[in-house]
Amino acid sequence: MSENKSSPHYLFSIRMRAATNGSNGNERRHLSGCERLVSGDQMATVVQNLFQRILTHTRGEADAINIQIDKIDRAMVRLVPALAIESLEFATVEQARSSAITSLVEFGVSKIAACKGIELIKNLSASMRGGMVLDAIAGERIDGSGVRGIRLSHMDCENESAFLSFLAESELGSEKVREAIILASKAAFAKDCVAELCWSDDPHYVTGYVASKETYRRLSPMKLKEDHIGGRVFFVNPSVDLEDLIDFFEHQPVLVKALRK
Repeated sequence: MSENKSSPHYLFSIRMRAATNGSNGNERRHLSGCERLVSGDQMATVVQNLFQRILTHTRGEADAINIQIDKIDRAMVRLVPALAIESLEFATVEQARSSAITSLVEFGVSKIAACKGIELIKNLSASMRGGMVLDAIAGERIDGSGVRGIRLSHMDCENESAFLSFLAESELGSEKVREAIILASKAAFAKDCVAELCWSDDPHYVTGYVASKETYRRLSPMKLKEDHIGGRVFFVNPSVDLEDLIDFFEHQPVLVKALRK
């Protein structure tokens, strides 16, 4: 790997996962996940930063940390545009979630499916590693992946400084927002993904979002502070080829390009 480490023809997918022991001491609970898609000369710094971030995660101390690095041919990478950012503030969680339903309907999701997405996340007993996939019309969960969910992977921004400037135009700059927009932009580029709904499992971060093919709409507060449960729902066309969608989500390398206002 070292002789190609700085080759302009390759990028490296870095994925780090952390888990903590459950209450019985045997069953491990997903704690945190983070990933980047970077050039070889960035690897050491990025790995160190991700490792430090996991060590100081707000959801607790990791009992097991796994890191995986894969070499990616640049020719396989898709370049997709970042979603436009909007932000809305509400007085209560109920108002924010009601607005999320209205937005999802605006984006092409049925009201039945939008309400079902809210209920599925709200009723989780523990946060999932990935997201649930729902029929955007019927509101039925179709991924069959249980508590694991479908996780988006192999993604990053195309240019870090340009992307941070893009976030600064909306007076944003946190790592959570950066990662969420990259993920939402990749999901939106999938042919049959209609919309997305998410709020974080971070007990101190109450802002969630809904996303369409064009818009990343931040809504706050989508949950109460100190709530450790969060989740994600992808709403898809009823005619979706689920295998193709999952392959795109989990394996297609994507770089997200910041667009200036």
